[in-house]
Amino acid sequence: MSRQRLETAWDVFMLIAAVANLILILFDLSYISLRPTYIKYLPQLVRWYDPYKGIEPHWLTHAYQKLADSLHQEWRHSPRPTPERLQAFGDTLYVLSLRILSERPYERFGLMGYQELLKEKVKTFVQDQYGEKLSSSEAFRRFWQLTRENTALHLDFYQRELRYLLQVNYYRHYDLSGDFVDNFWRLDLPFLIFFWIEFWGAWIVAIRTRRYAYWWMYPVAHWYDVLALTPLRSLRWFRLLRIWNLYLRLNRSKVINFSNTLVARFLTQQSRLIAKAISDEVAYQILEQIKRQALQGEELRISMRVMEELRPVIRVIISEEAGPLMSALRRSPALTALVEESLAQGLEQAIPSLPGLTAERLLNILQRAARQATERLLQSAEAYLQSESGKKALGDLVEEFLTHLQGRLQSPQLQAHLQSAILTTLVQLQRNFRRLPETEEKK
Repeated sequence: MSRQRLETAWDVFMLIAAVANLILILFDLSYISLRPTYIKYLPQLVRWYDPYKGIEPHWLTHAYQKLADSLHQEWRHSPRPTPERLQAFGDTLYVLSLRILSERPYERFGLMGYQELLKEKVKTFVQDQYGEKLSSSEAFRRFWQLTRENTALHLDFYQRELRYLLQVNYYRHYDLSGDFVDNFWRLDLPFLIFFWIEFWGAWIVAIRTRRYAYWWMYPVAHWYDVLALTPLRSLRWFRLLRIWNLYLRLNRSKVINFSNTLVARFLTQQSRLIAKAISDEVAYQILEQIKRQALQGEELRISMRVMEELRPVIRVIISEEAGPLMSALRRSPALTALVEESLAQGLEQAIPSLPGLTAERLLNILQRAARQATERLLQSAEAYLQSESGKKALGDLVEEFLTHLQGRLQSPQLQAHLQSAILTTLVQLQRNFRRLPETEEKK
């Protein structure tokens, strides 16, 4: 098997393990809310998983259920209980019913809906069978007044409707820290150990193959794995990023390819729309913040502070670079050609003809003189600007110009014009991300 196929097979195995771990996490997180459903359809699962969550049947409802189940078992076998024994069962069950009504055992863990349903079912049964509309306590008293004639009917109703409502209730233990007992870590630990071994192995392989420039870059690039492998309940969701990364790698290798399916195209389209909406809203809010700062004059104040801080830098740059710039300008024939061309165009019609000296010859003499004068001027300027006195003079000129510019920027009239121009520009930019009312633009 080639190395590429081996890596692909390992990625598939890791994806299966990561998905299985995620399903287990989702099961654990939803277990309490789905426990009533599991009790009805998967009671063995509840008996297996309740100890991991520190759950046991509530003693009151459990005692109620066990007593009613015992009565049901005795009734199904011969000889059936005597009227006296039926009355003893009924009296005890009625006392337990009153305790449920008074102690409200369902309330502690948010299951009061099931207690109310238990009461309503008993009241409805008594009303339908005997035509008596009674209170909750009276309805339980009537329900558990057992005789040989009505016991079969009552126990059948208990098995169909009431027994499940008693099973739903539970008690959950607390640990020493005051939190609920939760031993899910025992199921998650094998996955965690396996993923940590895989992480260290992948890191070693990355170092040996020099996948990254530095050895410590692997955990930085796989930061989501570092967080996901932390044994904290709140960080488990980073394992989703691990699954997504594995999926992308397998998708690139064509092992898993959902790109052309209808679902993938729909998800891609929706994700792009969502990303665009988010980015547009972020850009809009950034521009809105800049607008508020511009209205308060903050942008101009920032510009003034930046200009003040950059004043020494600007002076040094211009002073130091003016000489080399002048040297480059002197070496370029473009300036000399421009001077000669301008002189020719200006004097072409104005130069008279002199005896023994034509206008064309006179123009050539003047062009050579202009070329020489321009070159000497640039040489003198270059030498001057490279001298200490020239640098100081140019620096003083820059300082004077910046001072003048700062004074102009502090003019209320100019600030108003600049603020208006900035706001108009920002409003127009915001129109690319959201439709703005005309009144906002006028502001």
